[in-house]
Amino acid sequence: MTESTYNVRVEYDVSKMPSDAIISSIHEDLSRYDVSVGSSPAGGLTVRLFLQADSPVDAGARGVEYVQGTLLKHGVVQVHQMTGYEVLTEEEFDRRLAEPLVPELAGMSEVAQITGTTRSRASQLRKKLEPYLVQELVSGPVYLASGVRAFAEKEYNRTPGVRRSEIPLTPLERALFESLAAAAAGTEVPSPTTDHQAVARVIEGVVGNGHQLQLHAQPSGSDIAGALDTLLEHGLVRTRKIYKKEMRELAAGHEEDLVVSLTVKGERHSGITTRSTGASGQKESQ
Repeated sequence: MTESTYNVRVEYDVSKMPSDAIISSIHEDLSRYDVSVGSSPAGGLTVRLFLQADSPVDAGARGVEYVQGTLLKHGVVQVHQMTGYEVLTEEEFDRRLAEPLVPELAGMSEVAQITGTTRSRASQLRKKLEPYLVQELVSGPVYLASGVRAFAEKEYNRTPGVRRSEIPLTPLERALFESLAAAAAGTEVPSPTTDHQAVARVIEGVVGNGHQLQLHAQPSGSDIAGALDTLLEHGLVRTRKIYKKEMRELAAGHEEDLVVSLTVKGERHSGITTRSTGASGQKESQ
């Protein structure tokens, strides 16, 4: 098996660092392993060395053995004082060493640039960017740029709005939603199913400004009524009663019909651009 170079870091919980003389002796005993001795982030003792090994497991076992034996020899630690060890390939060690001590930061101008929007729109994302907040300054918030980029790639829809997680819908609920989306876009459902046909039977027509559907009044507890309730609960649609001026154009028996249309959230989930896009849609809550 081909051997590779590994970096092994061993840490100990000690009350004080060893003297310079002992550290020099440790360096001398482990000089063939390019050893370094220092303090850990927690204030303990860290010994790091490089060695050739068949695997990370082999490197870890041998590294701990060499370090432990040397420290015990000089009376620096007891066995139980070891708190842990880490094994890295030489490539990973070099990669970490090359990382900047201070990560890239982003203010609101950088947030706007990363998300591809305006500074004003970027300021509306502050709540969603809280997990990446580093510090709140007088001049504004400062975020981890890497976190903002992750948010922009996974959650933020730059054209425009915020991407939502997939909403689980039954086939009938999906059929009703797609029928509403098709009406809003002025198109037809691409691949109608039996559920779409069931929805079509209760659609009386397109009303309002051409992107709203008139649904025949459904008995409470019916499948269509249940599907509509689900879409309402998810905030995908809105409903209203028939206006009086619309009543005059309807046949008797439709007084209890509902007019259903997509909300802005519903439009985003359907991926459509409605013919009614305008101020009213922009003002709706995100």
